[in-house]
Order: sequence, then structure tokens, then C-alpha cells
Amino acid sequence: MAAIEPFRFDSSASITRFTGLSADNLRALLRGIERASGASIYYHVFNALFRRHFTASEYMNDFARWTWYTLHERPLAEKMAVVDPTACATIGEARQALAKVISEQLGDIEFISHVRSDLRFHFQEAQTFVFSTGIEARDPRDFADKVRLVPPDVIFHHFVAAPMRLGRRENDFSAWLRGQGAEELAGRIDALSPYSGDLYALRERISELARL
Repeated sequence: MAAIEPFRFDSSASITRFTGLSADNLRALLRGIERASGASIYYHVFNALFRRHFTASEYMNDFARWTWYTLHERPLAEKMAVVDPTACATIGEARQALAKVISEQLGDIEFISHVRSDLRFHFQEAQTFVFSTGIEARDPRDFADKVRLVPPDVIFHHFVAAPMRLGRRENDFSAWLRGQGAEELAGRIDALSPYSGDLYALRERISELARL
């Protein structure tokens, strides 16, 4: 009988840089989203979800935030904020969803306002590095104990970043638990959303479900 593979808790860190792309109006923002690298879309949409848990912000992604606070296009910003990165299996899906929302809005606008150079949206991109925390879980009950010990960046990595990188919708926790035969628990954890609260609350909820 093959040995059961433990769950290895990893984390990730990102280094960011400016890409040289910028936008001073809504049409330029759309062009930037269509042309920016996948690493840039990741930074402004997926990594923004992680940063949200440590800063006060009403909107989830950087594009929606700039559209509201700088362009003062609140209805559009709300539509852009609805684009859920955790529901996108790939960066391309997130890019297409955002571009569609902006394109539809542009079709209803007769005059497009521009902002000053110092208020431009500057596209950045992230290079991500994955590293081990050294923490492992042997089984679902051990997982319930260990998941409470890891910092929030580990929760973000396994719940958002890693699934996106691998092009799947299921988070790492649920995928491993299914392999242990814990189908019901895997489904409950997979139904959780990072949008429902902060990463600390998400960690506690995952641990609670694993203890049931």
C-alpha cells in the first residue's frame, strides 16, 4: 500500500516592478489591460486580493480602485469589483472579464475624461517565488491543527495563488483532502471565499470545518 502523501504548507512572495505601461483615461486603461503581461494582471487582480487584507480598501482589485478614486466612475468601479478572481481559473479569464466590463461601459460614454500625469494608473507586474514553510499535515485531523499555525500568506497561496498558477478552480486544501477520501470536508472548504472576510477569519473557518 502506497504511503499517504502529507500536505506540505508552502508560501509565496512577490517582487514587483513597473512595466512602462500607464493609463490616463478609461480607454487607455482598457488597452493596458488587454496588452499587459500576465504577471501584471496577476499583481493588480490576484495579488490585490492579498493586499486587501492588510489595507483599508472598498474595492478588491487595483483597476476598480483607480476607476473609483481617480476617474470617479463609481458604477463602473462596482462592476469591475464584482469580477471575482477566485472564480477565474486563469489570468486570461480575469483579463477578459475586466475588458468586457470596461468595453461595455465605453459604448455608453460620449466623452472620455483624462487625468493629470501624476494621477495616471501605472501598470506593475509581479514575479512570484514559492518556498516551503516546513509545516506538514499527515491527515485531515492533523491538518485541522496545523492550518491554525500558518500565517495568512500561506492561506492566500494555497487558496488563491497556487490554483491560479496551475489553472484549476479547486484550492490546494480541497484537492489534497479529496485525495484522503474526505470528500465532504473538501467540498465545504472549496465553497469558502476569501471575499467573505479577512484571511485570518478564513484560516479559522477552514480549521473549524476540518475539526467537525
